[in-house]
Amino acid sequence: MNRQGKCGNYADCLLAYRNETITISEGPFVCPECKQPLTPLSAAAAATPKLIPTLIVGGIITLTLIAIVSVWLQARRLPKNTGTPEMQAQHALENQGNLIPERAKPAAEPSASPVVEEAAAGPVSAPAAPNLDPQSEENQKVKAEVLKRIDLMPNISADNKDKLYMSVERARKMGRVLIIPFAKGKTALSPADVDAIKAELGSPQLRELMQDPTCVFVILGFADTKGDEKTNLRVTQERAQNALSALRDKCGVINVMHAVAMGGSSLFDAQGVEKNRAVEIWAVLP
Repeated sequence: MNRQGKCGNYADCLLAYRNETITISEGPFVCPECKQPLTPLSAAAAATPKLIPTLIVGGIITLTLIAIVSVWLQARRLPKNTGTPEMQAQHALENQGNLIPERAKPAAEPSASPVVEEAAAGPVSAPAAPNLDPQSEENQKVKAEVLKRIDLMPNISADNKDKLYMSVERARKMGRVLIIPFAKGKTALSPADVDAIKAELGSPQLRELMQDPTCVFVILGFADTKGDEKTNLRVTQERAQNALSALRDKCGVINVMHAVAMGGSSLFDAQGVEKNRAVEIWAVLP
């Protein structure tokens, strides 16, 4: 006698997974594939209508719960709307940025460092009556410093260093005739500086010196003492050389000129360091 049934081993049996009807003509009433007892067809048919609705209802409940949780999470991220519709709209606009995901928000730009204004350099100036006495206390002090620095001049031969040294050492007249201030860290002359130098060179005492072919102009570059020695020497060499180039190329000075880097100094003012950032032009007459 043939008996029909279905296998309930859905996890491990392909016949159960396919919901196939199994016919057993003889032997034990078990699944031929997984050897698990079969459910008679009449009982299986009765159980099937209950199983399918159960699965459908369970799926609907699960989807509903997921939707509820999603709405709740979204509601937490949105600002609360209070007041009139107009106030709600304004509130939504003000908080619009809160809806941007963190990864999408642009990185905040670093705040710019405050700009510290530096004091401008003073004007180009010349003594009303140049002190050309090499024996004066001020001139003796600078003369001693210049003699120390001549050996450090990078772009002059040993022979010319000796000649310059002797010119300064034995000068019958020697003194400062022009002062060019520089701002901190600056080494170049501005057009205004060049114009001011030209104006000062037009004075009678400077014209007289420039007309003397034996007059040598020594351009001394100075810096304050804040930087290291190597940097100060470089800065003062550039200042002196730039002043020499301006005198020669833009002001028409044809006398022999030498640029001497004096490095960091407090010769002019030990307290007001800005007064030591300068180029001084000295006239030396043998």
